[in-house]
Amino acid sequence: MQLLNELKRRNVIRMAGIYLVGAWLIVQVAETLLPVFGTPDWVLKTLLLLLAIGFVPALVVSWVFELTPEGLQRDRGADATRAEPRPTSQRMDRLLLVGLVLVVGVVAADRFWPQGAAPAAVAADPITPGAASGEAPTTAPAVQRGLAVLPFGNLSPDPDNAFFAGGIYEEVLTRVSRIHDLRVISRTSMENIAAEKLEVPEIGRRLGVSHVLEGSVRRAGDTVRITVQLIEAATDKHIWAENFDRKLDDVFAIQSEIALAIASQMQVALTASEQRSLGERPTNSAEAYDLYLRAVEQQRTWRGAEGFRDLITLLEPAVALDPEFAEARVALAEAYGRMYWIGQDLDGSYKAKAQQQVAEIQKGWPDQWHSRLARAQYLYTVERDYAGAQAILTDLQAERPNDVGIARTVAASYKRLNRHKEQLAASRRTLLLDPEGDLANSELVFALESNGLGDEAITHSEKALRRSPEDFKIRADNAMLYARLRGDRRPLLALSDGIRRQAPGMVAQALFSEGKVDEAVALLEQQRQDLQGPSAMNNLIYQAELLRLAGRVEEPLRLAKMAFAQAQAWVKEGKPAPSGMQAAWLANVARIAAGAGERAQAEAWAAQSRTTPVLALEEQDQQVASLTHVRRLLGDVEGAWLEEQARRDQPPVINGELLAFKPFFDAMYGDSPSYRAYVAKLEAAR
Repeated sequence: MQLLNELKRRNVIRMAGIYLVGAWLIVQVAETLLPVFGTPDWVLKTLLLLLAIGFVPALVVSWVFELTPEGLQRDRGADATRAEPRPTSQRMDRLLLVGLVLVVGVVAADRFWPQGAAPAAVAADPITPGAASGEAPTTAPAVQRGLAVLPFGNLSPDPDNAFFAGGIYEEVLTRVSRIHDLRVISRTSMENIAAEKLEVPEIGRRLGVSHVLEGSVRRAGDTVRITVQLIEAATDKHIWAENFDRKLDDVFAIQSEIALAIASQMQVALTASEQRSLGERPTNSAEAYDLYLRAVEQQRTWRGAEGFRDLITLLEPAVALDPEFAEARVALAEAYGRMYWIGQDLDGSYKAKAQQQVAEIQKGWPDQWHSRLARAQYLYTVERDYAGAQAILTDLQAERPNDVGIARTVAASYKRLNRHKEQLAASRRTLLLDPEGDLANSELVFALESNGLGDEAITHSEKALRRSPEDFKIRADNAMLYARLRGDRRPLLALSDGIRRQAPGMVAQALFSEGKVDEAVALLEQQRQDLQGPSAMNNLIYQAELLRLAGRVEEPLRLAKMAFAQAQAWVKEGKPAPSGMQAAWLANVARIAAGAGERAQAEAWAAQSRTTPVLALEEQDQQVASLTHVRRLLGDVEGAWLEEQARRDQPPVINGELLAFKPFFDAMYGDSPSYRAYVAKLEAAR
């Protein structure tokens, strides 16, 4: 008791209160102001450390010294004759009271003061200033009311449950993205951001979002714990956190509760349809949902035909377990369509399955988004009706502005329709949702190039390369861009062997232009080992072309005859054209026949191609290119070049390849006076 009285007399307790209140107020002010000036995160951490270190010395000073009218003096001990409170104590009491009032005021303001929120619906105004004119944005995006969801950690004791954590993360992200008035960053971008291990404020500034969500998943048997916390990006302050311990059957309820809580904490008013959407239960089968989550994780990595086969292996039993699982049906229909799209439907079965699946979806869910999305995917991948797909998806995008898959396919539809201005605007819109995604950035580069904005395309490509220097595709795309736009083949030649397989055709032309014909052919032969059907035939005829242009005789003829035998058998057996593009396929086999010296067959197939309807502009481009080669291989080099020149003179005019691979094109078109004059003008203007 005597010690407590002495602590009171020496104002130690008052000093502790004043110090703690003052330190708390200092931290609140610092958390608010420091981010405004772009101060590094370590400054706030250092301030907290100094305040913590200073606490004990402040108490020691209060014990030893006393503030008197004469100044700071050593305390001389208790004065029993003085009963009234000392002036110093009274001043400290008043100071502590003022501090406590300020604390209460700050807490009340933080809790009850309405926070301004800029509308962030992507569909409303998705293009950054300068985007319409092609001007490159030079600053970080302005902070909007938006959400970045970091990948959920897998805390399950069984590492095989990593797919479950990733699937739950994807599903939570999908539900939150249904909130129209939030801009939600895509998964691909967030995975790239997570790999950089940035602090939350930096994530907010870089992505232009107001909040960040972190989480973890732990699955054990039939129970699951999902932990999430919502953080205000500017202040790094945790504004909401929750642990959900449930049975696996309740996982959909958890996802809904998380999405609803986020909307509440971020003060987003939900429409009735949004509330219904967030509360949906996609399936009643835990086993079907488990298979679906595995498929979701498989879909993250592009593995071509092998990847789509694996998806089908997972999704077919999921749909069999629960035929009412609409999301699984839509994913399965797309997987079937993609197999057809990439030319792996060798007997027409995938097309038939896709058609049947879409019909069943439209019958079962006629008025829901599942039906429209499945129909649009079918039009795109199977019918190649890009205008029809674009019309459906554009309407759907207005309802689901955060769906990066829809945004990406809208941009791709414009690309295949040669509507380049709309393609660029749509690509920029996609980048708002997926700013760190490799595919979104590469598609923007292509859109810039297609609009004649070559310098900006290269600048953006270099930026993507700096961000992902180890990404093979980005490095290969960058090298090809230099060849097309700058006429420079050196970046292609500098690619390592592993990266060269990302661009074998162009690298082969670069090697040929350096006189390394055998190395070019070896690269193509290495690629052929992974090909089958028409793709393997085209590879053989390309090898034969390089050897023939180099002056070889026997080997190119042998390879060309091999390719011709395969093509002839394919046509005689009545196998379907790759991706359903019959006109382009007939022109392609005509080129193979011409390369093999089969003039009559080449002319017959070429004539048949010209009378066959084309599905889309891309098929027409392929058809024209192949028929031009037929004309050249049959001896009309001048006529072939004039056709090639007409194709190349279509805007935007991009002729860097003619300079980058001049020895290769000289070998093909050198006998054409028009070609020589055309290239001479390019060289003079260089």
